[in-house]
Amino acid sequence: MPTMPLWVRRNRAVAWVGYVAVLITFATLPMALTAAGTGHTGFALLAGGICAAALITGVTLVSTTVHRDHTQHHATPNLLADSWDQTTAARRRRRSR
Repeated sequence: MPTMPLWVRRNRAVAWVGYVAVLITFATLPMALTAAGTGHTGFALLAGGICAAALITGVTLVSTTVHRDHTQHHATPNLLADSWDQTTAARRRRRSR
């Protein structure tokens, strides 16, 4: 098996970071709302800040990676793919004719 290209490793890392960011967002949002509802403003601000930072980080990383992959004609970040398509889009079009 050939070595994995750098863009595939980057896509997998970004997919995992995006997944963890979603988990952190879903964990801290109820914490922030509960803290705000019970009158703990310091904890509400802390949990809300962590929630917002995780959401912004995840969305930014995934969207910039998807944009770069579309520009360079690569596959988008995917956690379930064990392989990647090594042929370019132009070569696939030529083969299909």
